[in-house]
Amino acid sequence: MRQLSGVDALHILEESPNQHMHTIKLAIVGPRDGSPVPVEEVKEWARQRLPEIPAMRWKVLKIPMGLGRPVFIDAGAFDVDRHLFVERLANGDPVEFDELVSRIASTHLERDRPLWELTIVEGLPDGQLGLIFKIHHAIMDGQASVRFFELAFDSETTVDFGPIPEPERAPTKAGLVRFALRSQAHLYGQLPHVLKRTVQSGRDNRARKAAGMPAVVNPMSGPSTRFNRLPLAERIYVDVSIPLSRIMALKNATASTVNDVFVTLAGGAIRRYLEAHDETPEKCLNIAHPVSLRQPDEIDDFGNRTSYWYVAIGTDIADPIERLAAVKDSIGAAREWAKGDTELFAVWQDYYLLFGKMTLKMLAVAEKLSKKPLFNAVVSNVRGPKQLSIAGAPVVAVRSMGPITRVLGLNLTAWSYLDTFSIGIQSCREFMPDLRVMAEHIEAELEAFEKAAGL
Repeated sequence: MRQLSGVDALHILEESPNQHMHTIKLAIVGPRDGSPVPVEEVKEWARQRLPEIPAMRWKVLKIPMGLGRPVFIDAGAFDVDRHLFVERLANGDPVEFDELVSRIASTHLERDRPLWELTIVEGLPDGQLGLIFKIHHAIMDGQASVRFFELAFDSETTVDFGPIPEPERAPTKAGLVRFALRSQAHLYGQLPHVLKRTVQSGRDNRARKAAGMPAVVNPMSGPSTRFNRLPLAERIYVDVSIPLSRIMALKNATASTVNDVFVTLAGGAIRRYLEAHDETPEKCLNIAHPVSLRQPDEIDDFGNRTSYWYVAIGTDIADPIERLAAVKDSIGAAREWAKGDTELFAVWQDYYLLFGKMTLKMLAVAEKLSKKPLFNAVVSNVRGPKQLSIAGAPVVAVRSMGPITRVLGLNLTAWSYLDTFSIGIQSCREFMPDLRVMAEHIEAELEAFEKAAGL
């Protein structure tokens, strides 16, 4: 039995019929000997390979009365076929594929089994096959998802997790309560030290401001937009894949990082989208920007080892180079602030009764009264895996779609793989039914960025 971390637990406990907490990971498999890999062969691969990865066997159990964070138990050798589905596209174009992803993303994962599904998609052009993994965020974050791809597909990475164990017996309700009380007693015994760390972090931040260093973005300092509302169940997804070489050229021309360029590009595309709807905000939009805390010895632990930087994305600045400078300042401020205690935010989320039930509810009330979101969107950048293959066929593309949470109703998640930089955009269909237009805005902003950088 494994207790979820605070970050893992929030993905379970904050889930509702309209707020899905799964992610979508996509692999496009090229042909083998000129033909698509047979569906039955992919199913057999899934039956054999996926249960070997421990996180794919985890079932979640909630603690009665919410007395503590949920736990995972190992399902052992489960029925993989209950997780497998097959779809065939009518014409195989990108719009139809993205619509299928949107439909898959719009429904919950069942809780009576390990928290994932795989849809095998036939009918793609050029003999390709699509693999759409729907994976609950509680069992893996972005870096863990990369690791999952490396272990599930044929790659340079091999790990022997040992034989699949017998199914773990679920504890009784009384046993779960006893476990929760013991874990809570240990946790709250550490609270005075956590409070001391929090006070010191606040002092460090005030000292940074006093020294004239760039200030970290404050919550609820951005405007409310069409996508800063509580979502309905139906999701919409669009993929934007661009050559990685264009991102690298901008990185080199502006002495920046890939992440700086991507966040600046996202800010420009969002600005263009809102402008097109006559909703250009006077104030700058701010984002929650996930950052990994995972250490090398934690690479096979799965779950979530993530914190967040809060970053201004320069939507109030038209010029891409000026916006880049503002984004770099904001990312730099967030980085320096996080150096003081990188684990503190994640530690506080372990205190679900305080952080999850009290703090988040208080923030929700503050958002409602102020009519301003805590932050506007989620923008995430993950370096994808190296070359993958399956059954002798190359994986030609990997993509990702992160969740939208609470009133952060827009998510742009980028994965780089081989020579492609893929940006998965997700929102609620009610907010942004024309989300595909965002792909055009990203291309237009990329061209403007290149021109401004002299490329």
